[in-house]
Amino acid sequence: MRYQQSREESAAILRRVLHLMSPHRAGYHPLSYAVWYEHVAELNPALTHELEKLLCSGGLLSDAEICRLHGLHIAARDVETFELARSELRELLGRSEQDTLQAQTTVQRFTLCLEEANLQLSGPDGAQAAPRVIFGVLERAWQVQTTLKNLHEQLARQREEVAVVMERLERAQTEPLRDPLTGLNNLYGFRRAVEMREDPADLSAVAFLAVDVDNFKRVNDTHGHVIGDKVLKKIAEILSEQLSAEDVAARVGGDEFVVFMPGRTLAAAASLAEKIRASAQRTLIVRADGTRFAGEVTLSIGAAAGRPSDTLESLRHNADVALYSAKAAGRNRVALAPGSAPS
Repeated sequence: MRYQQSREESAAILRRVLHLMSPHRAGYHPLSYAVWYEHVAELNPALTHELEKLLCSGGLLSDAEICRLHGLHIAARDVETFELARSELRELLGRSEQDTLQAQTTVQRFTLCLEEANLQLSGPDGAQAAPRVIFGVLERAWQVQTTLKNLHEQLARQREEVAVVMERLERAQTEPLRDPLTGLNNLYGFRRAVEMREDPADLSAVAFLAVDVDNFKRVNDTHGHVIGDKVLKKIAEILSEQLSAEDVAARVGGDEFVVFMPGRTLAAAASLAEKIRASAQRTLIVRADGTRFAGEVTLSIGAAAGRPSDTLESLRHNADVALYSAKAAGRNRVALAPGSAPS
């Protein structure tokens, strides 16, 4: 969605947004700002309705709650825009095909007309029939010229329409399916990427990682959200460097990441998870003034392998259970899902 407020209007909205955000536990990140912005600007009645219900209950909104609201009322809306744009594009291409077929039929009829005229002019009465035959050919030629002229104009209009739809399609495809801070998939983008596999229901040859930054709240509370954001972006960078083109990584919560790895064994996934963990521990975060963030960035990672009966939700749950085991065992480690053994 593109916002239409003027600079002055958006500045006024910003002041009110910051006032409303400040009591809550959620960070001052893009998802949180988008939720409060659309509420204050009265752009999203469904979001406002649910947000006001939550505020009336007296609870302080967490990052998880903000991410849920954003996914349900902002990202999902833009995904619907994507689907609508895709439908419009299919309709435009269908109309273009019909117009082209109509022009092709007209040209074929003109070809038959020329063949018939040739036969008539070649006959014994050709000279006598010539004026009538030539007039008929010219009339058909005028029809062909008119049809092709209309086709050219229609295709030009449709080309402009396609350009507009493609712009909307590209925007709808990338913006709501991406986490704005890290550039990774968000939860909706992650699900869509998995669904686009050849057989999304078969998870028997898939490994899954659940990744969590250790003591992330302490990082934010001690060093501020700017440093916290740098940590998250660095983790996303490490994931992007370590993963293959077939793997799908996403940020699905405040400091929660998931990785979907088709064609990998649990042993291969665990080995890769260890590389990711080690890379994170070597990370040095630098402040704006050049000083380094004093403290390790460590990850707890849970690994699980898919079974024929698994759904995406059950596979993620198994990886989450392993993640909790890694945290319970002291953090900064990789743990395997219960009952799993590297193969």
